[in-house]
Amino acid sequence: MKKLLFASLFAVLVLALAGCGNSGSADGGETFEFGAQSYTDPKIMSQIVKALVEDQTDHEVNITEDIQASPQIMAALDREEFDIATLYSGEVYNNHFDEGEVEYSTDPQQTIDQAQELFGAKYDMKWYDSIGFSNQYGIAIQGDFAEENNITTMSELGEYAEDLVVGTDSSWVERANDGYEGYQAAYGYSFGDVRGMEVSLMYEGINSNDLDVVTAYTVDPQILEYDLTLLEDDQAFFPPYDASLVARNEVINEYPEISDILDSIVGLISTEEMTQLIHEVDINQRPAEEVAVEFLQEKGMLE
Repeated sequence: MKKLLFASLFAVLVLALAGCGNSGSADGGETFEFGAQSYTDPKIMSQIVKALVEDQTDHEVNITEDIQASPQIMAALDREEFDIATLYSGEVYNNHFDEGEVEYSTDPQQTIDQAQELFGAKYDMKWYDSIGFSNQYGIAIQGDFAEENNITTMSELGEYAEDLVVGTDSSWVERANDGYEGYQAAYGYSFGDVRGMEVSLMYEGINSNDLDVVTAYTVDPQILEYDLTLLEDDQAFFPPYDASLVARNEVINEYPEISDILDSIVGLISTEEMTQLIHEVDINQRPAEEVAVEFLQEKGMLE
């Protein structure tokens, strides 16, 4: 009976110790936890980090997907449930800090500087420089209409705006600052009709010529699928949401090889490239892991 009791206590102790910190990898390194939101670009980024870490070190990366929002990612990093994640600079304007701590700006560098400083201090993490792509609001129009009328910027769209029908998610119609009211003030024109709707219906509408313009996210794969032209925000109206990798300081201080890998991803992927990668996953239904590895091979970062 004493032997049985000792064995049971020992097993409990082993399980308890296994639950502390990162678990070991099969090659004798550590296993790091990557938290990814429910949209596709963080899922692709998690696979890119995993592929590089497991190729260049003895460590492994475990991925948890479909976290609903970036604040949940941050909270999990703070609780040491995640070690690495992808976050977006414009999140700094979403009521995380007291009034006066943040200065609202649509300048990409000022925005990422504030995100790095404020989130870094609040969550004891490193916010790396931009990966190179942005997932933010934009305006897209039919490609042939853009080409016929030589429209490349949102300002140039103003000449035709009163005759155009816009499809947008309902929140943009009502939202302050970067919503439709602010857009009219910044660009000095209004559209003929603005219709709030679900995102999927937006793209169906512009593809069937029921809509002329849609509010898009800059990495939406439908921009490629439906041959849309994403217009330049030449008045810098929309706040930037530049993507960056983030990691807990404890992890990168103890394992500088992880920090070196995350540094190697800075500036690696343009908005156009990420849109293409998302198109491969969402439209062509390819696994994110396969798309990520293929991309790294094309960049010469994996054999």
